[in-house]
Amino acid sequence: MRSRIDVGTIQADPGAVAKGFLDVGELSDGFSAIRVPVIVVNGAQDGPLLYVQGGAHGQETIYAVEVLRRLLFTELRPEALRGAIVAVPIANPLAHQAACRVSPQYAAREGIPFGGDLHKVWPGDPRGSITQRIAHLLWTSAVSRCDFAIDYHAVSLPGMAFSFMYRGGKADAGRAPQWARSLQMARAFGVTVVTTAPNPLPLMGACLDAGKPALMIEMAIPRAHDERMVVAALRGTRNVLIDLGMLDGEIVQQSDVLVIPGERRALPSIRANRGGIIMFEAECGALLSAGTPIARTFNVFGEVVEEIRMPSDGYVMTYPPISWVGNQAVASGDYVADIFA
Repeated sequence: MRSRIDVGTIQADPGAVAKGFLDVGELSDGFSAIRVPVIVVNGAQDGPLLYVQGGAHGQETIYAVEVLRRLLFTELRPEALRGAIVAVPIANPLAHQAACRVSPQYAAREGIPFGGDLHKVWPGDPRGSITQRIAHLLWTSAVSRCDFAIDYHAVSLPGMAFSFMYRGGKADAGRAPQWARSLQMARAFGVTVVTTAPNPLPLMGACLDAGKPALMIEMAIPRAHDERMVVAALRGTRNVLIDLGMLDGEIVQQSDVLVIPGERRALPSIRANRGGIIMFEAECGALLSAGTPIARTFNVFGEVVEEIRMPSDGYVMTYPPISWVGNQAVASGDYVADIFA
């Protein structure tokens, strides 16, 4: 018989939806609470527990919040759900408040590599930075108890939708059963699948190392609502629920976003050598040959200071400056393009 699900003080009976907050601590004024919102949908029938998360990066929250709103409160009927969903729409509220990639406490207080980046501190540390404590609380309260996980992220325009598949952190993570199951989830979601090197620090890597299949999704347009991306992410999430046996139905192919078939391999990201205003010249998702110019950087005198080319045959999946920095300018060493073969 299906049992009640407790996440912190949030309690969801079978066939019910519950919502509330996990309390992390306070800001430096001593009274402003740091809380993470949680929604629990407990199905009326037995099945897997799925953890879904948005907003690890504060400028990437908009579409994930809307996807979860539609899925959990409009489309999903708990009585038809097998298993349960634990959803965190905004996992890093400090970064969300600042509308930036990482918590503003990163520079001021955290003092450790990636300290304010919730994407790179899993499974967290109860004695660590504010961000590490958020990860630890979410891990112990929810993720560690779930069978599968989806982590929603977003890339800037120009950019394309894709699943970014870390292999985990252990030497055999790419051969483990949870890796094969993760790839199956990615195929069901339906956007371009890009695999990358093992990394234990992202949520997906930590999940794989804990034996849990997981999926990391990158949709386009991080700072604004885009209906096409919301619909595609909602369709993909529903496909994963069907693939996991949590919902009845047929998997529906993605139709409104570019999908490059097969499993693609991430190549090293391209960085700027010179600073200035950058103009992107290659379309994301187009097959490019080695040496093709993908961007040019201009100084304030209108001179081209750098022409950036593809290092090998492949595709551009996103240009990070708008997403990471918020404008179309780069400094020496900034990311210019993420690419794959």
